[in-house]
Amino acid sequence: MTIDIYTLSYTDLLTVAGAAAVCAVLTQWLKQYLPDWRFTNLLALALTTVLAEIAAALSGPFSAQSAFAAFVTALAGASLATFGYETIVNLLGFAGMGPRK
Repeated sequence: MTIDIYTLSYTDLLTVAGAAAVCAVLTQWLKQYLPDWRFTNLLALALTTVLAEIAAALSGPFSAQSAFAAFVTALAGASLATFGYETIVNLLGFAGMGPRK
């Protein structure tokens, strides 16, 4: 399954790839507007979790099981987006390119 960011629907937030795509976009937006960069990833995780919980509530009967599944999916997606970005930036810095060279 591929995720097209231009046609993202609320049900795509209930997949790890969809949650990661939304979290990656949220993180880049938050970096531009937050004066303190230390809380960017935590705020992106919180926003991704809220959006996944809303998607779970809209997709069918909302239960504790669907809420937990949405939370775990948001956590995995946000972790993939956050740690993936950090890994790429650190590798570029190790290679002598990017902001961390």
